[in-house]
Amino acid sequence: MRVVVVGAGAAGLSAAWALRKRGVDFTVLEAAGHAGGRIAVEEVEGCRIDTGAQVFTAAYDTALRLCRELDVPVRAVSRRAGIWSRGGFRVFDRHDKWRSLRTLLSLKALPPKSLWQLIRLERKLRRHAADLSFGDPSRALAHDADASIADWIRSNAGLESLEGLAGTSIRAMTLGEPEDVGTAYGMALLWGFTFESADMLTPEQGMGQLTQALVDAAADRIRLSAKAERIVIRDGAAVGVQTDAGVVAADGVICATPATEARRLLPDLPADIDCALGRVTYSSNCRVVFGVNRPTLPDGCYFVALPRREESFVVSYSDAAVKSPQVAPSGGLIHAESASGRAESLSRLADADVRQRFLDEIRRYSPDMPEPRFARVYHWKEAVCLMPGGALTAIARARRRLREQVRGLALAGDYMHMPSVNGAAASGIAAVDDLVGAVSST
Repeated sequence: MRVVVVGAGAAGLSAAWALRKRGVDFTVLEAAGHAGGRIAVEEVEGCRIDTGAQVFTAAYDTALRLCRELDVPVRAVSRRAGIWSRGGFRVFDRHDKWRSLRTLLSLKALPPKSLWQLIRLERKLRRHAADLSFGDPSRALAHDADASIADWIRSNAGLESLEGLAGTSIRAMTLGEPEDVGTAYGMALLWGFTFESADMLTPEQGMGQLTQALVDAAADRIRLSAKAERIVIRDGAAVGVQTDAGVVAADGVICATPATEARRLLPDLPADIDCALGRVTYSSNCRVVFGVNRPTLPDGCYFVALPRREESFVVSYSDAAVKSPQVAPSGGLIHAESASGRAESLSRLADADVRQRFLDEIRRYSPDMPEPRFARVYHWKEAVCLMPGGALTAIARARRRLREQVRGLALAGDYMHMPSVNGAAASGIAAVDDLVGAVSST
C-alpha cells in the first residue's frame, strides 16, 4: 500500500508518524518551504519562536502520547494570568485558588453581578465536564446546538460574563469573537483552559520541539514546496494527487489541510460532505513577537488578556520565556495577538508599521515594555478553527459518509476532531486507521 499525505502540519505529520510505525510506504506533500503548519517554529537570534500554537492541557492525550513516543519531554506552564479591569491587570492563578479567590472577593477584578454570574458558569460547566473532552469529541455533540458560545454564556450566566472573563477567554483562545464560536467547542475551551484546575503543559523547548521530532521522523518522505493541485478520484476511489510536476499515484490519500483547502483539492466531493466542510470557519490573526531584555507582564504572569470593551486591536499577549525559558531571551519573548477583524487590515501594512502599532498598544497597558531587541511579524489567514454551531455534528456525519462514498480517501485536520493541536494529531492518526483498516477488510 502507498499513501500520499497532503499537508505537513500537525495532522499530516502525525499521520506520517502513524504510517511509519505501521511500515506503510508514504509521501508527504507540503506546499510551503517548511513543515509544521500551525505548529511551525522559527529560530531568531538563538531563540525558538513558536509561530502558531503554544501549549497543551493535560487532556491532550494524543499530543502527550506523541511526546512520549518521540522522547519529547514536557513541563508544566504557569497558569497565572491577568485580565484588564478597572485600570489594571487583575491576576488569577488556577494553581493558587486562594489567590484567585482573594482577587475575586476584593471586587477589584469584577463587579459583584459579574462575580455571581461567573460562579454560576463554573457550576454549569462542571456538571458537563465529562462531555467536554479534547480527547474524545463524541460526547460534546450533545451540546452542539445551532447557537454560539456567546448565546450560551448570555443565557447561563449573563451579559457581564460575556463581556468579562468568559468572553475574554474565548477571544484570547480563538482570536475570534464568541458569537462566531459554536456552543460545544466553546464550552470545551472554557472548561479546559479557564475553569479546570488541571496542568497546562508544553514541550520543554516549546511546541517546535514536538514539531521538529515529527519532522525528523519523516524527513526522508517529506517533499517541501510541492503544492497539490487536486486529489484525483476515479471510479469512486482516490488514486493519487495532481501536482505541477505530474500525478503522484497512490492507493490511499490523506488530505491533511484546513477544510477550506480540502474543498479546493476535492471539487468532486459528494454534496453532503462538501456542505459539511463548508460550515467550518477560521479566525485570522496577526501576531508580533518581541524579544525583550526585561520582563513585561505583571507579577510573573504567563498571559494577559484585554476585554473587547477596551476596543483594542490586541486581544492578548503572553511571555514565552515563562513557559519555555531554555529557548527564549532571559528578559522575555512577548507574543502579541490581534483580534480576527483587525488582522485583515493589519496584513495590508508594512511589517515595520505593524511592529510599531503593536508596541505602542502594548505600552498602553504595560508602560514598562522595553524597546525590543528584535521583532517578527506573522500573518495567519486561517489561524484558529472556530467550529460554529452544528459544525461538529456535521463533520462527524461527513466522516462516516466519506468511508462509504469514496474509497482510499481520508480527511485530517483539527476540524475533524475537537479543534486543537490534540485534535489535529488525533485526526491524522485516525485517518491512517481508516485507510489501513479499509484495505485490510477488502
